[in-house]
Amino acid sequence: LLRTAWHEAGTYDMANKSKGFPNSGGAIGSITTPYEINAPPNAGLKKAQDVYLGPIKSELDAAGLHISWADLIQLGGATAVECMGGPKIAMKYGRLDGIPTELAPPPFGLPDAFPDDPAAHVREVFYKYDNMTDEDIVALSGAHTVG
Repeated sequence: LLRTAWHEAGTYDMANKSKGFPNSGGAIGSITTPYEINAPPNAGLKKAQDVYLGPIKSELDAAGLHISWADLIQLGGATAVECMGGPKIAMKYGRLDGIPTELAPPPFGLPDAFPDDPAAHVREVFYKYDNMTDEDIVALSGAHTVG
């Protein structure tokens, strides 16, 4: 769940901010589309969608309680952190689901698996967010060991 939340949110790029919703990417539920969920960087994440989150979404929708995929995915990630002994992450709800009309090619701005210069590559990828430091990058990279 944590990796799913990161891969969903990790498509955001400040350089695309002017494109507006949903083309700026980020936590917009678009990882649930076949184009994204079946792409190589997201290998294995379909299980989180279909087995863990899908039944919750279906049950809530059937009860007339709508939650967007975007909110549910981020809630799943925050809950995973808490269940592993991490801090409780305050959540703000109200994210809308969206499908970009300008589809980015995989890896969707996420890190490549085998870059020539890993340190330079992750800096290039993660410096697209405002104020991200090397310490933040190490924390995110380390989270993949539980993701």
